[in-house]
Amino acid sequence: MDTSLQLIFHTFFHTLSPELLSFVLFSVAAIFLLFFLKVGGASGLFCFINLAYITANIQVLHTAQFSFIGEPVALGTVLFAMTYLATDMLTEHYGAEKARKAVVLSFLTQIAFTLFMLITLAHAPLKNNTESVNTYGAMELLFMPAPRLMIASLVAYFVSQFLDIWVFKKISDATHTRFLWLRTGLATLLSALVDNILFSTLAWVVLSPHPVTAQTLIFTYILGTYVARFFVSILGIPLMYLSYFFKK
Repeated sequence: MDTSLQLIFHTFFHTLSPELLSFVLFSVAAIFLLFFLKVGGASGLFCFINLAYITANIQVLHTAQFSFIGEPVALGTVLFAMTYLATDMLTEHYGAEKARKAVVLSFLTQIAFTLFMLITLAHAPLKNNTESVNTYGAMELLFMPAPRLMIASLVAYFVSQFLDIWVFKKISDATHTRFLWLRTGLATLLSALVDNILFSTLAWVVLSPHPVTAQTLIFTYILGTYVARFFVSILGIPLMYLSYFFKK
């Protein structure tokens, strides 16, 4: 990282609270979500979902200490939650079939991205070249997947996203497309909870060589990040209404 950019991060951004930085991330992501919708319509939402999902899977490698939980929490929650909002927008404006297609494509994109990076890492770093060795080490740390985490993430994402679309569509049909706030809020909150339960149970209990206790699983891994998802889901309701003004 450039020295001047490092200075900005250490003297300014690192002094901000994780809660404030999460709100900044949500705001920036919301702007891009509406911008992608305005410019590309359904295709723009496809792009945003892929971008958010891949970025969130990298963010989870970094942790932060939030004030509302005792244990450090992996990042990525905000962008993961934004993917549900984007699929809800697809369902609302372009139909459930488009939304399901977006989920399948983002699922395959993550797998392809991982394979591309594994092939990249198959090239050994240049010997006696410090920069090459350092770069390789950084890329290996970021893109060499832990199989159990990747499996847990993909399964949880696929199941919860399809559940989100199904719940959103069912509520929409039952209310004759009224109460947009209700289907947006319920669909994202329920699917986010299912995602947390599936991922945490698979990653930290079923596939883990050292399973955590039930208390740690529930209060740290499931409910810990669900607090953030809850707020993102609530903040996403106004964005759903705004999407009508940005729909291509």
